[in-house]
Amino acid sequence: MATNDLAPVVTDSDGSSGVTAAHRVGRSDARRKIGIIGQYVALCLLSTLVLGPLVLVTIQALSPPFAYVRAGTPLHPVAVVWKDRTWWTGGLVSVVGRTLVVALLLTWLQKVGAALAWSRWRGFLHPAHLVAILGGTLVLSVATGPVFGSLHDADGNSQMWWAVAVGLVAATQVWGFALARRRGLPLAVLMAGLVGFGISGLAVLAAGPEVWTLAWTRFDLGASMARSLVMAVLITVLQVGSSILAAYAFVFLRFPFKRMLFAVFMATLLLPLEVTLVGNLATIRQLEWTNTMQALVLPFGATALGTFLIRQGFRGLPPEIQDATRLDGYGHVSFLAKFAVPLTRPVVASFTVISALGAWNQYLWPRSVISKNGFNTLQIQLRAAAAAEIINANQAIAAALVAAVPVVVLLVVFQKQIIRGLTAGAVK
Repeated sequence: MATNDLAPVVTDSDGSSGVTAAHRVGRSDARRKIGIIGQYVALCLLSTLVLGPLVLVTIQALSPPFAYVRAGTPLHPVAVVWKDRTWWTGGLVSVVGRTLVVALLLTWLQKVGAALAWSRWRGFLHPAHLVAILGGTLVLSVATGPVFGSLHDADGNSQMWWAVAVGLVAATQVWGFALARRRGLPLAVLMAGLVGFGISGLAVLAAGPEVWTLAWTRFDLGASMARSLVMAVLITVLQVGSSILAAYAFVFLRFPFKRMLFAVFMATLLLPLEVTLVGNLATIRQLEWTNTMQALVLPFGATALGTFLIRQGFRGLPPEIQDATRLDGYGHVSFLAKFAVPLTRPVVASFTVISALGAWNQYLWPRSVISKNGFNTLQIQLRAAAAAEIINANQAIAAALVAAVPVVVLLVVFQKQIIRGLTAGAVK
């Protein structure tokens, strides 16, 4: 029986041949890859524009200003004073702190690079991720020792030792990144190299220069930062709590003149702090609260902005939810704690970040109610550092960079909640 040597031609719905369709698919895949590459290139360029000023500020912090003048304003740090240290130098608290920071950072990088989830924490117990986290931290602590010694001695071998540290740390990360689905070994090696480069550079830059220690001790940043942290936490808790309760009342409760009271409540946003400063300051002095924490916190225990934002989130809840909870016997407190707040968590989290940043950056009011240097907050200390002699201006810049670390940590931790809060209601 004779067979037909011609293979059947597969046609698409529009009558085109299968070869043409395959060619179209291949061409679309190529365009998609080119588009993805273009997007990453654009993101890298934008990140360079954003991080460029931070790099310049860091360079200014590392070098005294007169060293810049003598060197003709170079594009790299000059006259950097490096500590004679190792990773295990600086006391128990300092060693444990920096080790935990590196371990947490490597854990987060493994989560992002290997597509892990915090809810499935058992995934981090895989040997590959344990090697990346624990092994990477141990290797970094050992490999940075020769780097610190070479920088302090200025023997010219610093770059070589740092390259060795980058390679060793990167080697601990490859296995963990290679476990991710649809990721080949070359991409895993590239990601591990970037992690090794960033972690090693950050460790040396954060622990090696002496300017960070000088700025911390000279301007008493530890005590002032702790005072600002306590103030920011208390103000944030009070503002979030009072805003949730006020927003719930304006949305779910019925009482006379509710709209008028809300309008008056929102009108307080039109009054800047400078308008009420004199009256509030006189009240604080009459209560003899000068140089106290209650003077810093209580005047900011409530805010109309938080009430407005959370009220808008509560108004987006379907009325059927409250009706169903009433039938189940839930009261106002139970409905608020178990349904209203959890369902509007992105909005509450966004306002929490806004409130914390506002409290952390306060200067005018603390400067008005504090008259003794022993009660200065961080912003007041930074202002005093900026007014110091010009010969040590780089120390003031270093103090500002140290003060920005908690803000960066806050934004990184709450980045998802901030995005969800800002985009809430954008898609129906």
